[in-house]
Amino acid sequence: MTTLALVTVAALAFSLLAGVIEACLARRTRRRIQGKASPVLHPLTQHELRRIRRPLSGRAVHLGGLFFGFLLVTYVGLLVAKAVHAVVASWF
Repeated sequence: MTTLALVTVAALAFSLLAGVIEACLARRTRRRIQGKASPVLHPLTQHELRRIRRPLSGRAVHLGGLFFGFLLVTYVGLLVAKAVHAVVASWF
């Protein structure tokens, strides 16, 4: 039970960290695009760049997928480690 709690906290931290990194990279890309000087074709077309963002539900599904993916990979890794341990322990 303790292992499950630790893995769940690690998965939550992983998915939150991935979300923060994704937000920082998106912000950096947005600043870089806005910083480029675009040619002015007409004075009335100088509008701010449109913000293209995924809907909140899409980002939540993505982070939830990261969370459960981390849990699944960690669980499979633990099963493989236990199997390897059992094989090595039987040799000695």
